[in-house]
Amino acid sequence: MARLIAHCRIDAGGLFSAGPGGTHSATWPELGAGVPDAFGLPPLRARYFFDQPYPKFGRMDPLCKVAVAAAQLIQRAGGFDGLDRDQVAQCGATALGCLEVDSQFEATRRAGAPSPALFVYTLPSMFQGEIAIQFKLRGRCALYCCGETSGVTALATAAKWVDQGRAPAVLAIAAEAAGPAAAAAGYGPPQTAAMAWLLAATGKGPEMGSATISETAQQLPPGQLRNGLTRLDSLHNSSVPLG
Repeated sequence: MARLIAHCRIDAGGLFSAGPGGTHSATWPELGAGVPDAFGLPPLRARYFFDQPYPKFGRMDPLCKVAVAAAQLIQRAGGFDGLDRDQVAQCGATALGCLEVDSQFEATRRAGAPSPALFVYTLPSMFQGEIAIQFKLRGRCALYCCGETSGVTALATAAKWVDQGRAPAVLAIAAEAAGPAAAAAGYGPPQTAAMAWLLAATGKGPEMGSATISETAQQLPPGQLRNGLTRLDSLHNSSVPLG
């Protein structure tokens, strides 16, 4: 049975993480990050998450930044300690994907000067590649883009992989990067945020129990988060202990 080893959240309120290494939380003002913008977060800086310089972080698109930051919170919570990282898999989720970067790149293309720097990030699974490189996770990998059930699908799949022995541990991340393109497309109100869970077959942590998704499943009341995080926001804020 899959166990929840560590979990974290990045949203308009700040950061939260819990795992074997303890619980940590901080608001954006406490981090010196300023006030979140209309899409939910202040500009993200590597120093809010990493103790060592990470120059590449500043060159990433917003989706990669928030997802990689979530993976770092899992690491800081001691989630990866003792795991064979060659076997740690990834289940990613995003409803908006790289919509904002796609829009920006298209603008440069129409202007006659396609941006190579933007083109690199016109792939919704790019954040999983960045996580694999930074944290040396070399297990199987899948990305789910299925509307507001994206996050739940990734989490349920991660639990199934562990239960079926397809991976001894899985990092599940639901991440969204919102901006003008998402707002113009009618995704409203779009919000940038990320949630992550590290599941493993062994270790300390509550058992996940059975996780299934069906057309007859009850829809949880929407919380503050939107897009692929909507149902997960309600789950996260429920009375069910997560760690």
